[in-house]
Formats: sequence, structure tokens, C-alpha cells
Amino acid sequence: MDKDDIEKYLQMVGQELHAQELNLELLLLGGAAMLIEVGNRESTQDVDIYLLSDFAALMKAAAVVAAREGLPDGWLNSAAAGFTYGFLRQPEKTLWRTFPGLTIYLPSLEYLFVTKMMAHRLKDQADIIALASKLGIERRKEALSLVEKYVQKQHITEDVLDEIEEIFES
Repeated sequence: MDKDDIEKYLQMVGQELHAQELNLELLLLGGAAMLIEVGNRESTQDVDIYLLSDFAALMKAAAVVAAREGLPDGWLNSAAAGFTYGFLRQPEKTLWRTFPGLTIYLPSLEYLFVTKMMAHRLKDQADIIALASKLGIERRKEALSLVEKYVQKQHITEDVLDEIEEIFES
């Protein structure tokens, strides 16, 4: 999905919610947020979200859109947010789009960086490097300090520390 697809499908989800007289909020994460905020990629496989309101209603509306548009079942995915619920702070967010039935926010680049670091997946390295560039992060100490701003030290795994060491200069 490219940026236009994401916007189109989320607008359709909003229409489904609006038909039920609902107005929900969500925060984009992952590749969709990278595509929109950073622009370092052309597409994403799915739309990762952090749901700020009624999960069941949103997933039902997303399923209707998926069936109608031929999208895979997991096109709107809240799994990426699973580990963020334990973060020390919630993201600063900015309004991206408002549709009838749905208001969509983007997280701060800092928050997006931390979520990508905490996921510690090889496929996220290009996103981490792009975010670090935008944020002016060049050194390990800077990367770790930003992660610690959102995540308690005891929850920062050895894998995350190894990734910081691998990507950033000392």
C-alpha cells in the first residue's frame, strides 16, 4: 500500500464507523507512519496502529473494507502497539487526517524511533537509520538515552542494546 491507498482505506473505515454513529481515534505506527512522516519508503504491507478508542468497532469496520477492497485480513494491524502499552510515556502526536467517523494521528519521530528500536527486527534497520538521521542521532549514547526516555531500563533487552551498538558509533 502506498500513501494514497492508506488514506483511501482509512477514509473507508471512517465511513463504516460514521454509519454506526461512531467517531474513533487511532495513531499510525510502523511502515505507514514512516511512509507518511519520513518518506523513506514507497509502500508498506500493512497499516500498524495504536488504537485510542473502541477496538472491536474499528476491527469490524476494517474487516468490511478488507472484504470490499480485496485487502488481506491483517491490513489494519494493532500488534505493533502491543509492546508500547508499557512505555513510560505516551507519544506526542499530531493530527494527520480527520474523516467522518475516524480521526488519525501521527506519533513524534522520537516515539517512532523508539518503537522501531524496541521491535529490534532486521527489516527495521533502514527505518531506524532514516529516523536517526532526521533526529540528529549519531552516537550510541544518544540512541540509548532516547530509548530510556520511553522505556524502563529493565525492559530494554540485550537484543536492543546489541542493535544500538551495531547501528550507532560509540
